[in-house]
Amino acid sequence: MKNIVLIGMPGSGKSSIGAMVSEKLKTTFLDIDHYIEAKEQKKIPELFLSGEAYFRQIESNAVKELYRENSLVIATGGGIVTRPENMELLRETGIIFYIERPLPMILASSDLTTRPLLAKDNNKIYTLHQERKHLYETYCHFCIPNHGILENAAEQIIAIMKESQ
Repeated sequence: MKNIVLIGMPGSGKSSIGAMVSEKLKTTFLDIDHYIEAKEQKKIPELFLSGEAYFRQIESNAVKELYRENSLVIATGGGIVTRPENMELLRETGIIFYIERPLPMILASSDLTTRPLLAKDNNKIYTLHQERKHLYETYCHFCIPNHGILENAAEQIIAIMKESQ
């Protein structure tokens, strides 16, 4: 089975939906941020202290290490799309799903203070969305709305994957 790659804004539900999909499909779930933290022995906010470019390079290195695997459900960080080389590699072995969640819902349901680019100002999410929305739409194979019930989004992904086999 090809990898299932989830992209989208911070707080869109990628990790929660990814865990549900992997459990139902009995495959391995991998959150790239957790993978990076384990490998680097530092939390994401600590890595960002050396700058966003530094973190993005570590993130790209993680993609290079992981993209050749198969049958994974991969939840990416929200900024993975800012480097085209990441998306080219992930597309090689995966089907990319953009988890689209309205910003007011993200703000109402997510603690963004743990997100390095949003910790000081939740409203920066609007700027990030404006910068990234077209990238999410360009790189995805499928757009999956997450407007409240995570199970619905997970079921849509599973149905698409079953149809493609």
